[in-house]
Amino acid sequence: MTKKELAHSIAAELQISQTLACEVVQRLFDKMVHAVVTNGRLELRNFGVFEIHRRAARRARNPRTNQGMAVPEKLTICFKPGKEMADRLASLPDEGPCRGSGTDGSE
Repeated sequence: MTKKELAHSIAAELQISQTLACEVVQRLFDKMVHAVVTNGRLELRNFGVFEIHRRAARRARNPRTNQGMAVPEKLTICFKPGKEMADRLASLPDEGPCRGSGTDGSE
């Protein structure tokens, strides 16, 4: 689902204009980004936690040239689902979205 689809869905449910719904969704995302950047963490009960993690510098290999290279330290955002979301994900059937698609290398 895209941000636009999310806003259209909210607009339809609440019977408000799509413009207003788009603006609300954008402001929500802006506030979430601001909270993570300023606090390093955003916790949404029953949904999950967004947290900034520092990925250490390391040595890597260019697979095309087989040449070693240095990868600098960087910050990444990690998401840990909350209990309610984790429970709902666990209850999805194996044929559900992203499951059993063969992307895990098992084929």
